[in-house]
Amino acid sequence: MRLPELAALMQRTEGALIARYLTADPRLAKRSGVRVSHAGGLISWTMGSTDNGFLNRALGFGTMSDATPTVLDRLERRFAAADRTPRIAVAQGPTPRTALRLLERRGYTPEEGTEEHIYCYDRASLPRARPVSGLTIERVSSDGAKEYARLAFASFRERGPWFRDILETLVRAHGRSLNAYLGRVDGVAAATGMLFALRPVAGLGNASVVDKFRGRGIQSAMIDHRMRAGWARRLRIFFAQTDNPVSAHNLEGLGWRRLYTEVDWVRSAR
Repeated sequence: MRLPELAALMQRTEGALIARYLTADPRLAKRSGVRVSHAGGLISWTMGSTDNGFLNRALGFGTMSDATPTVLDRLERRFAAADRTPRIAVAQGPTPRTALRLLERRGYTPEEGTEEHIYCYDRASLPRARPVSGLTIERVSSDGAKEYARLAFASFRERGPWFRDILETLVRAHGRSLNAYLGRVDGVAAATGMLFALRPVAGLGNASVVDKFRGRGIQSAMIDHRMRAGWARRLRIFFAQTDNPVSAHNLEGLGWRRLYTEVDWVRSAR
């Protein structure tokens, strides 16, 4: 698969994964003013309760969608209706130069500090992580949703208490398209991770390891386990997103490649 096609597939996966988080609890989504749109061939989302950039942005301009003024006009109207500044996560490299030039002409500039690295695994065979003494990995059922959410939230507190509720809701609603996994060391809860089956891609997310268990290779083992679960379901392309160097190192150690870096382009006030 050519890079532009693979990048479009990765952004489609990323958008679907984030939309799952934002809309997991319909009542909370309504109360928070969540709006998800697929207009113009790309995906965008806004959240009325926060102006956090990650929760108010668009994906796919020039990759999933055509890079035209018409598409951009439609997107900007969407953000204006939500009283948000237009923000587009641009895949640096795969996005055509014509798309970047159009963004520049419309007053968009890259925002420093918004880099997110998108990783892909599409090799012909699976890697294998080294075993971790005492580690067992279990698929979480609805009964374990509260424990899972509590453990995972400890690594994502900056997202606010609403995120813990979202995690619990997602796990309770688990099905064929979402599995949550809990890693235990000698019976003690130590790590979390999710697998989203977003055909033809398996998306990995919500990776966390409790501080006192870090440095043992647990997250690599959790990645390996989820990849095998996806492989068993005939998924051969894997997606992961991170801005954490340690997480990036774990992915690369298992043969993943950084496909591109996303940077938010934001339109300056006029």
